[in-house]
Amino acid sequence: MHYANTYLEKPVVPDVKITGEGTTDVLKCMLNTGSDIYQGACKKRGSTLKEEYKNASGTCYMDPRDMAKLGVNNWDTVLVKTDFGEVVVNCAVSRDAPHEGTVFICKGPWANTIVSHDTYCCSDPTYKGITCTVEKTDRKVLLMADLMRWVYKKYVDEEDDDVVENMDSLGELPVYHGRKWEELIDHDLWTTCNWLWSHCWKLYLCFLWL
Repeated sequence: MHYANTYLEKPVVPDVKITGEGTTDVLKCMLNTGSDIYQGACKKRGSTLKEEYKNASGTCYMDPRDMAKLGVNNWDTVLVKTDFGEVVVNCAVSRDAPHEGTVFICKGPWANTIVSHDTYCCSDPTYKGITCTVEKTDRKVLLMADLMRWVYKKYVDEEDDDVVENMDSLGELPVYHGRKWEELIDHDLWTTCNWLWSHCWKLYLCFLWL
């Protein structure tokens, strides 16, 4: 079955049940990132702000033997840490297992918080071969807008990570200057029209110069 054009709340992963409490609290691994068909389908649908994109891109795919060491099952949450940052993601049994000692996260907003910034003159960050640790956590995986707010402090003046992480979610709809879409609907019509006019006439002038 071809899933790329079908809406799925979560990517299809092997139905492997992990039993036991685990043998370690922190697992040392190597992190690789890259593209994924589910992530690509979400981007094609323009759903990068939605729950399905969070589940496609914000998931750490692991060898079931590594999951057994932590005592985690499909769609539990884990905290992945590197020398460059940390992020909370789902965990799931990898469709490419076995690859014990190596984890995979889709190249995207969640992975970008923990990959190396070094480009080695290649114009791209180091997306593969990054030493990391993985541990079980009760923290939740943030939606795209909430992740941007937490990591880059967009839409908010607060600097405390713990405070920002536990703020009410911005939801799945677009955010404009820190305001939810629902709030923009009730925004003063005259102000909105002025904003549109100020941008449209600039665009019109650009066309005149072509």
